This record gives sequence, C-alpha cells and structure tokens, in this order.
Amino acid sequence: MAFCGKHQTMEGTELFEPSPGLPERLAGPFRRPFIAGATVGVAGYVIMTLLLVTLGLLLVNVFLDGAVGRWDDSVNRWFVQQRTPTLDDLTVWGSRLGDTFTVIGIAAVAVVMLAIGRLWARIAFLVGALLIELTTFVTTAFLVERPRPAVRQLDAVPPTSSFPSGHTAASIVLYVGLALIVTSLIRNTLARVVVWSVAIVVPVAVALSRLYRGMHHPTDVMASVIGAAGCLAFALLATRTGLVVAERGDAKSESDPAGPHPVPLGVPTEASGVEVAS
Repeated sequence: MAFCGKHQTMEGTELFEPSPGLPERLAGPFRRPFIAGATVGVAGYVIMTLLLVTLGLLLVNVFLDGAVGRWDDSVNRWFVQQRTPTLDDLTVWGSRLGDTFTVIGIAAVAVVMLAIGRLWARIAFLVGALLIELTTFVTTAFLVERPRPAVRQLDAVPPTSSFPSGHTAASIVLYVGLALIVTSLIRNTLARVVVWSVAIVVPVAVALSRLYRGMHHPTDVMASVIGAAGCLAFALLATRTGLVVAERGDAKSESDPAGPHPVPLGVPTEASGVEVAS
C-alpha cells in the first residue's frame, strides 16, 4: 500500500481522512505508512479468513443436512426452472462483470486515473481491498471444499470450490470500493446517485447470474457479501492507519524542518574547541 505524505484536502474527502480512534491506536508503534497499512491489511486477511472458513465448515459439516441445505437445493432448482435462451445469454454478461479479467481491467484503469490525480491513499484503499478479498477467497475455497450445486452448470467449473462466491465478493469490493472513492471526490447529488446505483445493481446482477448458471449455492453468495463488506472495512482501516503515520511524520518534519545540523569538517566545536578531523 502506498501513501502520500499529505492526503488531498478537498470537500467530501472525510472518508479517507485519518480520524481519531482506532487508526490512531493502531498507528502507535509504526514509523512507516506502508508498513502500518500492510500490517492492518494482513490482520484483515487473517480475521476475514478465519470468519469465512468457520462459517463454511459449519455450513458443510453441520447445516447442510437440515433446513439450510434443503433451502439451498430448492433455490438452485428454482433457478434451473427459470432458464431460457435469453436469460442464458444475459447471465453470461452478468457473470463476466465479476470475473477476474474484468475486475483486474477496471481496477487497473481506475488506478491509472487515480495516479494521474496523485490520489495515492485511494489507490491504496482499492488495491488493498482487492488483495484482501482475493487472498481470503482463495484460502477459504481451498479449506472448505464445498461441492458445486447438484444441477447442470452453464459455465466451465473452475478448480476452486463453491464456497464462497469469488465473483460476487470481487464485484462488491470493486464496484462499491469505486463508489466510495468517487463519492469522496464529488459533491453532485445526481452523480452520486448514479454511481451508487451502479455499485448496487452490478454486484446483484453478478450474484443472480452465478446462481442462475448453477455455479453457486445461495449461502455461498450470502457469505461472499459478508466477506466483501469485511474486506472493504479492513482496507479502509488500513488506509486511515497509514495516513495517521504519514501525517505524524509530516508534523514532526514541520516542527523541526532543518533537522540536526551536521558539524562541518575541519571546524572547531563550541563545546570543546577541538577541531574535527577531516
């Protein structure tokens, strides 16, 4: 994660400003903004992975034989009954909005645009959120190993397990993360409504497409919503913590802008009158 020495000060940037409270406490022992932000990000990965793995193992080993499992199966069969050639085509595009190449491509464009504006804290937030989501998803899918729904899948089955839905989680992190960034920079109400409408509609379309195409159970998608929200929260906390450390360093530099004055070689010191040898 990268941070600028001073974050941008413009209207609507409160979301990415270091605030008193938890970020200040977490920043205490750190001197480098990157290390502070990365440490919080890693902690977020560990916490979210433990949470999702626990939920997944409980689901697979405890709840699937009861009402939860029957509800999952009934929803999966309902989506199969709704299949039509038109919906088959539409859900292809809905699913693609959350696939790896789309997410990476949109994120890369966003990072370039933010870098042009030197909005480093926002880059750190977006990249950090996606990294936490990706690592959490891969680890959880590896440990839980839930089978795909017992219906005909309309897509090639990836090697990862069904729990959680990586497409859903990645789309939430990307589009909601971008909405948070954009609305922190603009004040126009209509533009904010449009941005947040897209941030809500697109992940919903991705989630429904994955269910329709038989790639995930409903509980996989529900867990992904929880996971994505946690990834965004930890990325924001990591960004704010890094900014606290950066501003603390700025304040220290401003209080002593010149720093310690080195003694020129060959000039006697005042205390001893002894010439410093060159």
